[in-house]
Amino acid sequence: MQTIYRPGQWYLIVIPGALVALPPDVPGDVVARLWERMPEEKTLATVVDVLTAHAGGSFTSLPSFVAAVAEGADVRIALRGAVSAQVATPTDSFELSGAEVTTWNERFLGGASKIEITVEAPTDADGLPVQSGIVRAAAVSAELEPSDADPLTSVLGPSPVVGAVLSEPGLPEAVAAEPVVSEPEAEPEPAPEPEPALEPVVPEPEAEEPLPLIEDAFLPPTEVTLAPPVDDDFDQLWGATVHSVGGAAPVVPVPVEGDHDGATVSAADLRALRQQPPVANDAPTEVLDVAPAPAVASVGRIRLSTGQVAALDRTVIIGRRPRSTRASGANLPHLIAVESPQQDISRSHLEVRPEGDTVVVIDLHTTNGSTLLRPGADPVRLHPGEQTLVLSGDVVDLGDGVTVAFEDLP
Repeated sequence: MQTIYRPGQWYLIVIPGALVALPPDVPGDVVARLWERMPEEKTLATVVDVLTAHAGGSFTSLPSFVAAVAEGADVRIALRGAVSAQVATPTDSFELSGAEVTTWNERFLGGASKIEITVEAPTDADGLPVQSGIVRAAAVSAELEPSDADPLTSVLGPSPVVGAVLSEPGLPEAVAAEPVVSEPEAEPEPAPEPEPALEPVVPEPEAEEPLPLIEDAFLPPTEVTLAPPVDDDFDQLWGATVHSVGGAAPVVPVPVEGDHDGATVSAADLRALRQQPPVANDAPTEVLDVAPAPAVASVGRIRLSTGQVAALDRTVIIGRRPRSTRASGANLPHLIAVESPQQDISRSHLEVRPEGDTVVVIDLHTTNGSTLLRPGADPVRLHPGEQTLVLSGDVVDLGDGVTVAFEDLP
């Protein structure tokens, strides 16, 4: 990754395939913690984990930041605060901003070739190259290379930095490597004479103390997703998705014409049903409940009409300004922001959730609703807050010309 930065006041962490910019009021130990973790855990979730830990687990207390991470030939970028970025692809150029968002603005862009990030008004100083390290910057420009997505082989220290390198308390400094001089091997000492074997002493078993009795103990049930009432003003205050503890919500089949006997089939039977030819327009469509199956790494992907693509390796939330209260890196959902000039799409509009080797969608109690389009069947309006099973080839219409297509589901 060929990187050129303009000097400024923000912290800029540079490693091959990743850029992280933090404001000057962020403590030095937070910057140092990111510098230590990013080489081995080069993901956006790592940045969010470190910053939310510093903010006490509150998304509203997160500092402004920019984080861009290469994923193969693609790039995932997140912005929060009065910062901006321009990402170029072979066919288009995207202007991104982190202003006026509740959490952060996250985008996944395929085939990105160049990233330009601006965090403050740049000075007239000349741009300086940097390969790996921590510098003070106002803006940065990076040319992406295929090797940027490869994991780094060592995190023992920073690579050589060309340009200004910080030297402040709590931050790593560039240190010249000293030659290693091998010492002469010492002559082995003679082995000591063996001592006479002693008879083993068997300790007496100690009396076990009874475990204390804990009253009113309980185990937390599984996590589910709840949504606020149908009120966009409430959505503006709290967002459209709130995660809390409760019983798992049932999978609700798509309401279509025809009889349904309520039978439950296994995931293997479901895959066999999916391989059958599409149902003719004049034939009723039967949708069966699906028994839960073990979770897998990824069960396909979604492709938005805006060109955004996301792998279904975790929950995805789509909307004008999507947000989630989950702060754990393992469960951190993909947040995909889309434009809605007519305001047909809510801030957090649709949740796409992998369930074992199946995928369900949930309309998050939106004002204008969501519509499921399935080949060979009539359009179906999603019931707010209810899980609806989707198949490969299905399309969900969010309104304002934005659709979500499901591809390569098992």
